Amino acid sequence: MAKKILFLSAEVAPFVKVGGLSQVMYFLPRALRRNGLDVRIFTPKYGTSKLADAAGKKLELQSDVQNLAVRSDDAESEKPLLCNVLALRERGADAPVYFLENREYYELRENVFGYIDDPTRFALLSRSCLEWLRIQKERLARGDKNAWWPDIVHCHDWHASYFIEMARRHPDYRELMKNTCIVLTVHNFRYQGVYDFRFMREEEKDDGEKPLAPIRSKELAGQNILLRGIRYADAVTTVSPTHAREILTPEYSEGLLAVLAQNQQKLHGILNGLDTEEFDPAVDKRIAKIYSSYTYFRRKEANKTDLQKAFGLPIDPNVPVIAFSGRLTSQKGIDLILEAAPRVFEARPDAQLVVLGTGDEQFRQGFTELKKHFPNNLGLHLFSNFELPRKIFAGADLMLIPSSFEPGGIIALEALRYGCVPLVRRTGGLNDIVTDFDPNSGEGNGFSFRERSAWALFGAIIEALAIHRQSTQWHRLVRNAMASVVTWDDAAEEYENWYERICTGRRPPLALTDRFSKILGKIFKADS
Repeated sequence: MAKKILFLSAEVAPFVKVGGLSQVMYFLPRALRRNGLDVRIFTPKYGTSKLADAAGKKLELQSDVQNLAVRSDDAESEKPLLCNVLALRERGADAPVYFLENREYYELRENVFGYIDDPTRFALLSRSCLEWLRIQKERLARGDKNAWWPDIVHCHDWHASYFIEMARRHPDYRELMKNTCIVLTVHNFRYQGVYDFRFMREEEKDDGEKPLAPIRSKELAGQNILLRGIRYADAVTTVSPTHAREILTPEYSEGLLAVLAQNQQKLHGILNGLDTEEFDPAVDKRIAKIYSSYTYFRRKEANKTDLQKAFGLPIDPNVPVIAFSGRLTSQKGIDLILEAAPRVFEARPDAQLVVLGTGDEQFRQGFTELKKHFPNNLGLHLFSNFELPRKIFAGADLMLIPSSFEPGGIIALEALRYGCVPLVRRTGGLNDIVTDFDPNSGEGNGFSFRERSAWALFGAIIEALAIHRQSTQWHRLVRNAMASVVTWDDAAEEYENWYERICTGRRPPLALTDRFSKILGKIFKADS
């Protein structure tokens, strides 16, 4: 069984926090380590990396490799790139981290992503990791007790896919890595490099056959490294079982349908988890009144009042409060909310809607105009605010997540944890997280609709508001919701099983796993 796992990622929390990937890189290694796996992480040391503990004390980095010479394979320039590898040793539950240090490509940049030479920067990350592993192998041969070699290298997103291509095809590394499993998790298939390869002419599209271009060449950016990572990885996961099936359709494959279909035996979906210590209404100081599933309804009035005040809405603990928190984009279904909201307010004048987020100007203007017509029904905070989401989870009754696609759906898990019932469009991880509430059986943890239309959303909202009027049913639904959260320990258990299947040569099946049946069981037995 695989016991040593190396994570390779362009962003890792708490050092840098750009997107959801950084959070996965923090919580998943911790959960795997609780299960006894030796997990370590390799990532760049950016100029913006926060290398201090929670108290502000500077973290001590130890030199692991100095002047690591990384060749670029550029015939015009044989001069290698020089890097250092610094080690942050094990700190309690946190995994050891190896930071790649290079001033030109990481330390002197103000941002983590967004540069035209990002392909060079992340190809350098991958090749440096391979050179570091070569040194580890040499140390092992000398009997160095501090040397370490992974059973599996787990790459994340397109930034780390260069590692897969190099390890499996480059003559310098094929022999070195031949007995090590290399896997890929794709957190969002839309991001495949610095180009949008979907709109390239067919004759210009990369099929992954030609050798990888040199690190510093202009041709590197034109090669679809995510496609190559999928093609040459031993196994591939997405961040939910449903999304693993969705990507085998033209609608969700982001132009990668051919390579995904050819490699579908490699595909598997594992849902991300939630850190239930970080997200815990029983100790959360951001909300007006802390609570558990037992005290939820006694303290709901205080939390709803606090939310209504924050959004400038009339104070009434008995009205249903609907919420949206996220980016104001069509991908998140904002167009559907804007079209459905007036109809909801007309059908249920008592309902309130709070909206938190930034995004497209057309949607900001749409909500601003809508508030003029429904000032007592609509509350807006159309700018970033890191305190309000918890107040929304604690004070609102219903969380709208009408996404056109949603690979993981972490916000649904966050809402469930606080007893804010999710209403979702059935796609991606949302489909795996939410089961429709059945008033007859009392089973289920939310509401859903399938058709991407404002009328479908409207119908689901009206149905949810009808259940909200029935206090006994709504109380059962909230208890179900709070009992149905997927944790990082759940995710780690499935990753561990997946690693074992890969290392023993069995391909993971593309199916809903037993773990999700267990999770549904939690929902159905919430009152037991």
